[in-house]
Amino acid sequence: MSNCIFCQILAGKQPASVVYQDDKAMVLLDLFPVREAHCLVIPRQHAPLLEELEPALSHHLMDLARRTIRAHKRAGLDVRAHNLVVNDGREANQHVPHVHLHIIPRRGGDTLAAAWTWATRMLNVFGLPRRRRRLDRLAGLLAEHFPHS
Repeated sequence: MSNCIFCQILAGKQPASVVYQDDKAMVLLDLFPVREAHCLVIPRQHAPLLEELEPALSHHLMDLARRTIRAHKRAGLDVRAHNLVVNDGREANQHVPHVHLHIIPRRGGDTLAAAWTWATRMLNVFGLPRRRRRLDRLAGLLAEHFPHS
């Protein structure tokens, strides 16, 4: 869809800090992260709701989430756990109507900071070029440690 930001990213028409991509999906860093190295897994198929995906594609997205978690740990990031979040539908706080899975690294003791950032993260639009450079460097690090399977 031409007005979907994720479809534009997948088509190479918008920038993204890409960690991994294949013929079915892409893993990229969230431009408005809740915690450092917050990634998104997005399918190449445009589908607003999870129920619209074929089971094999849903499984592939979860496998990419698993591999992203391993990349976080292999890259030496201070990560102790992860939240995996799917906001499925507008009423569930889905801002982009294209299925995507959030992989949010957690460090322990960061619940208040994570909650505050989640609530306010899209308000900070200042410094995007500097943020993009930082995310691109982090994407390169994660890509180096992304497991093949």
